Amino acid sequence: MKKALSAGLIALACSGCGSEPPASEGVDALADRLPPLYDPDSLSAQVIPNTDLPPPGTRSLFDQLVAQNGALPYPFESIVDWIASLDAQGARPTTVLIPHGRSLQKGRSSFADPRVVLSADIAPPEGAALTPPIKGRLFLGFVDAADEIEVLSYNEAAGRFEFQLVQDYCAGCTPRIVYAKRNVCLTCHQNASAIFPVRPWEETNATPDIAAQIRAAHPQARQLHGAPVQVRLAAPEAIDNATDVANMLPLAQRIWLDGCGAGEAGLDCRRLLLAQALRFALAPGSFDPASENAQQLMQRFRRQWPDRGFEIPDNDLQNRDPLEDDLYQGGWIAGLKRAIFGRDAGPAVGTEDGKLEEFDALPPLPAEFDPLTRRPPLRWSQPQDLDAVYALAQAFTAHDIRRLEAAGTLDEVLATVSDPALQPHLGAVPFRRSYIMLAVLGALDVDTLPVRWGLPVDELSPPISEGEPPLNIAADSELKPFETYCFACHRDNPSARLNFMAGPTEADVLARIRETDSIRDALDYNRYRGTRKAGQLMPPEGSWQREHLEQALAAGEDPLTPMREQVPSLFDF
Repeated sequence: MKKALSAGLIALACSGCGSEPPASEGVDALADRLPPLYDPDSLSAQVIPNTDLPPPGTRSLFDQLVAQNGALPYPFESIVDWIASLDAQGARPTTVLIPHGRSLQKGRSSFADPRVVLSADIAPPEGAALTPPIKGRLFLGFVDAADEIEVLSYNEAAGRFEFQLVQDYCAGCTPRIVYAKRNVCLTCHQNASAIFPVRPWEETNATPDIAAQIRAAHPQARQLHGAPVQVRLAAPEAIDNATDVANMLPLAQRIWLDGCGAGEAGLDCRRLLLAQALRFALAPGSFDPASENAQQLMQRFRRQWPDRGFEIPDNDLQNRDPLEDDLYQGGWIAGLKRAIFGRDAGPAVGTEDGKLEEFDALPPLPAEFDPLTRRPPLRWSQPQDLDAVYALAQAFTAHDIRRLEAAGTLDEVLATVSDPALQPHLGAVPFRRSYIMLAVLGALDVDTLPVRWGLPVDELSPPISEGEPPLNIAADSELKPFETYCFACHRDNPSARLNFMAGPTEADVLARIRETDSIRDALDYNRYRGTRKAGQLMPPEGSWQREHLEQALAAGEDPLTPMREQVPSLFDF
């Protein structure tokens, strides 16, 4: 009887599921046969490669921000605070919580541990440096149970977005910032940019029922990982708008390159395109698509334009209500299904290598909701649409506009596109707003040129690919205390200056440590604690590593001496 009842319950739990769905391809298989992003023979494909690592001499906005900060803050709420500190007014980045979404992290998220999606809708203050636009160019996705942050950020010098992961992002771990397998990302991010659902964003905590389920798992919490437990619809709307900005950047680069072409004719076309983008940026109210110059640009476009036009990819996913999915409903049948499929029974546990397998093993979504389904284009851009003019105009920040207005009249600014200083930036290279701004301001002979923002690429550590094996340290290794207290900031740090514990083997790392004399002073607590030089002690005050070190010292342990002994002092012979 019990066996029959059990069998009946399982059959009832599976009723309505239909027969077992046909075996579908996994993400890896889809990635292997992904169609080329651009026509392989196009100028775009030659200039903007579809490689996992960024093109040589370029790096992502995220790498630059972390390198200039010195390290990636921990925990995630500290990242939220850090990004807010970059805004001129201290505005916080927009965040939403998504417990049951559609990302590769969905197997490890739940109402108890929802995914945080962050859009950096911030504007840095004006200063001596030519600070970059950040809105629509930096997005993060974090699930605590996955110990991982997914990062999408723009690479201006390469003219493309970069897909990155922060792996091992957890207390006591050594985080690694790696470049993800690009084609795996492009299976969903078919626009090579950001994607997000459309209104009314029922997967997010802007939906009262979703927020209530999260609150039920965290009855005392107002925030999770720096994100409010409940938000207004304005929050997902802001993220949706930022992804729309991001979606136009790859298109603008394609038109900049393929819409104009190579050679002298291409250079002349890009000169016209830049002039129209500057005109729209500086005086949008007087911009006239019927003007002689705009019409001349359209004529130039028609010489190179594809017959069908340039595809504007669809960055919008259909709205989906996970509570309407019977896997997540509150009844006892749904509970039985959750027991079978293992959802919301607690954080999923798995390795990085198993993340794709976990994703593939989850119940498939209907095709209309599945981000893996190929999406038709929103529309096809035509020469008369001038889409690149408007998209490139948005690349110039409010600070840029003020600098240009102070440097000359509208006609004087537009005349600079014919200056020889602009020519290297109008050839068969991506549109690079900062390079163009410096050349334009130089041609206007301003008294003081701004400096280029960011560290020179030769001051950054070499980029790391996903799948590159981490350093394995023996349990009795002399590196163990360095791993505990130092690696989080000084190994795999994007800043080469701070990455002095890099190296493929223990011997390599120890050799670099022994060459870094400053380590002895940074660990000399007996000498500097309580003095004016206490600020140079490492790990830094306020970090979890410092907290653990102080606890170890208070317990009578001494991790400092064996670390200092690895670095010869001035009087060691």
